[in-house]
Amino acid sequence: MTSAIPHSRHQLCQMDGDPSQLTATAAASAIRELRLSATALLEACLARIAARDGEVHAFSHLAVDTGREQAFLADKAQSEGRLAGPLHGLPIGVKDVFDTIDMPSEYGSSLLRDRRPAADAAAVAILRRAGAIIIGKTTTSEFGMYHPSAARNPNDLGRSPGVSSAGSAAAVVDRMVPLALGTQHTASTVLPASFCGAYAFKPSFGFASMEGSNILVPRLAQIGYLARSVQDLCLFAGAFDPVVDGAADRIGRPPRLAVVRGPGFEQVAPEVDEALTACIGALPVAADELDLPSEFGHAIEVALGLLNAHLAARFGDLPRHLSAKLCPPLQDGIAAGIALSAKRYIELNALADRLIRLTSQLFARHDVLVTLSAPGEATRLDEGPGSGSLAMPWSLCGLPVVSLPLLCGAHGLPIGLQLIGRHGSDRELLQNAAWVAHTCRLPTRVDH
Repeated sequence: MTSAIPHSRHQLCQMDGDPSQLTATAAASAIRELRLSATALLEACLARIAARDGEVHAFSHLAVDTGREQAFLADKAQSEGRLAGPLHGLPIGVKDVFDTIDMPSEYGSSLLRDRRPAADAAAVAILRRAGAIIIGKTTTSEFGMYHPSAARNPNDLGRSPGVSSAGSAAAVVDRMVPLALGTQHTASTVLPASFCGAYAFKPSFGFASMEGSNILVPRLAQIGYLARSVQDLCLFAGAFDPVVDGAADRIGRPPRLAVVRGPGFEQVAPEVDEALTACIGALPVAADELDLPSEFGHAIEVALGLLNAHLAARFGDLPRHLSAKLCPPLQDGIAAGIALSAKRYIELNALADRLIRLTSQLFARHDVLVTLSAPGEATRLDEGPGSGSLAMPWSLCGLPVVSLPLLCGAHGLPIGLQLIGRHGSDRELLQNAAWVAHTCRLPTRVDH
């Protein structure tokens, strides 16, 4: 449960307006230039959380007192001319699948209620060294499965915020924090970003250590960054690898684009596909249509098969009274994994390796592949957390992706444009994403 926020006596902001509305880049610059204190920014974010999180449920735990202490120390260090790092004084939400030494780490499951790790996850340790203030743990579904969580879509509380990084996406979009950390095995960062309207970056496999997090399938476990602009994504991810910091500061040459309509695209309604075509057609460069090799038709089956196998290995021996408490998708996945033969598991891994090798062909003449982040706008709550099929092939292959909220559904809700780069081209992908975002200034609306 989110803890109550006591009334603040701190009013230290040197800026006009509400600091919680600032992007991470703007807030970091204001702190660095002594126009904004970390304390004032934190208090603005806490006030926003107090006003909104009773409905949105983006946070499963808040560390108010610890956050205020960290903000005080950040301001003290700033007054002494010391900046901890690029995220100095920025409040950040961390998906509750990362271990935190000072907060419960429950992975969204009643089986881990009140679990207190002995150390921070590697990603959390990096954030702290970069000067971030970990304000709380964001809401996630049980062990990151395709199951509704308590989080709600801040644009429409009757709509889903997506899958397991939903709390992180909702917190960023609703201005509770400027940045939030997520993860992705199949679509857990990209789908919530699309449903809520966040900017998201899922880097190349191996970009950041996942030690101390909920790793379901080692070859699929990847970090995710959620923010409000491409510049913010570069700042955020730059704390993990400085090579991407500032990647969006200079808009380079137009990228060579190719539109792909791969596995799962049959779920996309004609009017949404037309909006995608209109959005790409409005760019000042031509985009090719690229057909994926036939092997990609197996990508979703491979990703889910590997997931099920690892779920069976991790949870299959749980006593019945405990396994009965797990969410239905997790129970179903365990059962499917138990039924999977060793021969089939080896075949699935071989297929995954084959798909990874094939990806090099996709970028022979193109810099960026373009598709949708989700089949449409956010589903209604009674329809479930949505489909991540459009993101699964690229997660399986470990390719970097960026989701930009550049389409607008028939109900006025966002739909993400997914940009995919070759493995290791993280900086270039962010630069190209900045070009696309700058060029597409207004969302393309879906017409019935």
